[in-house]
Amino acid sequence: MDLRSKLPSRRTIIRTLWISTAVIGVMIIAFGIYLYRQSVGKFEIRRLSLPTRIYADYTPLRPQSPTHHDELIEKLERLGYRQTKTLEQSGDYVLPKDDIVDLYTRAFTHPSGQYTAQRVRMTFDDDDAIDTVTSIPEKKPVTDAALEPELLTSILSDQLENRRPVVLAQVPARLQDAVIVTEDIRFWYHPGVDPIGITRALFRNVRAGGVSEGASTLTQQLVKNYYLTSERTFKRKITEAFMAVILDSRYSKKEILEAYLNDIYLGRNRSISILGVGEAAHFYFGKPVSELSLAEAALLAGMIRSPNNYSPFTHPDKALERRNTVLALMVRNGKADQASYEQAVKEPLPKKPSRDRSGLVSIPFYVDRVLQEMVADYGIKDVKGRGLQIYTGIDLAAQDTAARTLEAGIHTIERNSRRIRTHDSPLQGVIIHVDVATGEIRALVGGRDYDKSQFNRALSAKRQVGSLFKPFVYLTAFEPSISNVKDRNITPASLVSDQRFVLQRRFGEDWSPRNYGDEYHGTVTLRRALEVSMNSASVRIGLAAGIDPVVRTAHTLGVDSPLDDNPAVLLGAAGIPPIEMAAAYSTIARLGSRMPLRAIRFVTDDRGKIVSSGEPVRPVQVYPARDVFLLISMMKGVMNRGTAAGARDLGFGLTAAGKTGTTNDERDAWFVGFTPHTLALTWIGFDDNTVVGLSGGHGAVPIWARYMAAVTAGQESVDFEVPQGIVFREIDETSGGLATHDCPPNTIVREAFKKEGVPTDACSIHGPHPTPLPQIDAFGNPIVLDTTGTSVTQTTDTTGTLPAPPAMTTAPPPTTTAPPAESAPPPAPQPPPAPTLTGGFGQPERTSTAPPPSTSTQPPQ
Repeated sequence: MDLRSKLPSRRTIIRTLWISTAVIGVMIIAFGIYLYRQSVGKFEIRRLSLPTRIYADYTPLRPQSPTHHDELIEKLERLGYRQTKTLEQSGDYVLPKDDIVDLYTRAFTHPSGQYTAQRVRMTFDDDDAIDTVTSIPEKKPVTDAALEPELLTSILSDQLENRRPVVLAQVPARLQDAVIVTEDIRFWYHPGVDPIGITRALFRNVRAGGVSEGASTLTQQLVKNYYLTSERTFKRKITEAFMAVILDSRYSKKEILEAYLNDIYLGRNRSISILGVGEAAHFYFGKPVSELSLAEAALLAGMIRSPNNYSPFTHPDKALERRNTVLALMVRNGKADQASYEQAVKEPLPKKPSRDRSGLVSIPFYVDRVLQEMVADYGIKDVKGRGLQIYTGIDLAAQDTAARTLEAGIHTIERNSRRIRTHDSPLQGVIIHVDVATGEIRALVGGRDYDKSQFNRALSAKRQVGSLFKPFVYLTAFEPSISNVKDRNITPASLVSDQRFVLQRRFGEDWSPRNYGDEYHGTVTLRRALEVSMNSASVRIGLAAGIDPVVRTAHTLGVDSPLDDNPAVLLGAAGIPPIEMAAAYSTIARLGSRMPLRAIRFVTDDRGKIVSSGEPVRPVQVYPARDVFLLISMMKGVMNRGTAAGARDLGFGLTAAGKTGTTNDERDAWFVGFTPHTLALTWIGFDDNTVVGLSGGHGAVPIWARYMAAVTAGQESVDFEVPQGIVFREIDETSGGLATHDCPPNTIVREAFKKEGVPTDACSIHGPHPTPLPQIDAFGNPIVLDTTGTSVTQTTDTTGTLPAPPAMTTAPPPTTTAPPAESAPPPAPQPPPAPTLTGGFGQPERTSTAPPPSTSTQPPQ
């Protein structure tokens, strides 16, 4: 057979080649059209998008404002003001004396009005507060001087960033030249990719035996920042080159350079990226980009290659060497003369502000709350590129103090415990600071390090709250319209049994609330039961008042999380985020007036028009003020002689109320305390729900006390407002009766009562003719003053099954470990048996010598 007959004909070969070429051509065209649309479309969107900016609010400068001298100087430095010898332009300030600041403010627009630039002199009094503010030219008092809002962050993409977009005309030629000679010397001539640069880099890399030089143009770098990733693959480089050529053919070189200068990464301000030369000029030099000197321009251009390695704040030697290299390149390429070069190399590097607040790295935790409110209150799920201006109620000094105090407190705990120090994951913590009157969140720290873990424990961690729940129990008992104890006058002086008991369950295992160390106190007043955080007494109160009413009270005050209808909830076996506990306790601090916690004050759109969140926020009285005042009077005792008394030893002296909280096995430690003006919450624990081994009083109270002492320094101590219908009497806390001359001074307390609920009986156990107390307490339990030889009593519950306390910790994102379910503690040794007693919520009690199968133990709070 002829071999040639098996081969395809020439016509077939040509046809195949033509078809293949056509298919490849169509694919290239389709790919080109796709890349064109991607390149041009995204470039236009990115170029026209405006970052959403989040600010601290503006700072009024007026007599007796809370801004002190040192805080003012720190704020001026963060805002980019310059200390000079004379006031020549906006942004200058002079310190003629220790108690005087001369300032040339900047003009700015705010939702509250227009603020003009003006020269003012501020004097400070002996307490370091502003005493007078006068106009320097006229020497007349000034009432409208203010500092512009301080930028916290801006959002254009998925990351938090600080940027100040500028037009190319604002960028001095010296900075444009420095960037081009450093990053892309042939920028004005190549078509988006540089064949000459590629060839040069190839030869140099071959000679060096590795990658010593790149060949990416400014356009290619812009493409990578806008559309691609940093992965080093052949596919990505080919796509990048195609898109660079498309952009270069579609837009002018000036448009590309402007976009590049606004998008280049130039380091980090705390934990937030600095993007663009506009923001970098303010961060590193405290001035607009248009005012940069030759040396400053060269420094910024040199940082582009590796901003963190060439930062003048962290690596001044490397930064100086790199800056001088760029200056030499500018001379070599005719962009600077020799005289300018010699003057520029002598210019010192900028110094990091001496008062830089390291704790402000925690700002992203606060921003999380701002974005949460944008969704809930404004219905805006995505703020990226919308050009919104969001003004917040953050106190930057408080935010800094919160982060540093939390870290110092946890460090102390770790230093004292090798087990905690060597744990697989670091001990974590939360601080939330609320202005009581307004409900504004002044500071919020949701963990130790946002860079390492973005899980915001203040907002998202559902942790068991332990005895932090008890105030809801006592408050319910005080209000007869809610409580099941409707026919009894429940007051802080009412007596309650703290004898241990077993709750027999009709459909589930028996359950016994256990005091820490199995220490029981017989019969005590409600005040003392709360001050020392007695579990048995608190559960008796809660069961008598009703679990459903207690849960309704918690929800009414501000707890939004679902709560199980079982007795364990009375001891805080409920997963509740810290922010909800702060909200509920702030309602208590306002005497039952509820306001939603908020971080946002104003939102304006890209045209400066205020964006409404709906109805204005107004306080609503959700609980009788008299009931709440009774609770606060008891919670003041927690601070003064109860489980939080350690705060007094640490130097916090203002009138305050609060409650500690500790969960089973001491996995979580809490404290919430408040004055009439300021509330703070602290929490510590492990993300994996491991035992910490500290109670709220030992773990959370010291952090709270040091923080509150710092943020309330200089404030006068004021007491809580007394509602109408409240009267005070001296009470003997042993008997709960009116104190007499025969009562020992150490048993007498000044107690608050509703006027219709004042006890009428005098103390019956002190004096020449003592009489026995009633046989039962206010809740139907037998009164026992001596616990020696008392029994474990039993009572019956008909509310249904009692599930074991669940795992209440919400797992953090994949960066942290999901906590396991909390295990129940082993039964503690039983007290010795004793005769049968009668009482217990109107139910017959009988002794029990067998350990109950289910227990709940709380340490002293």
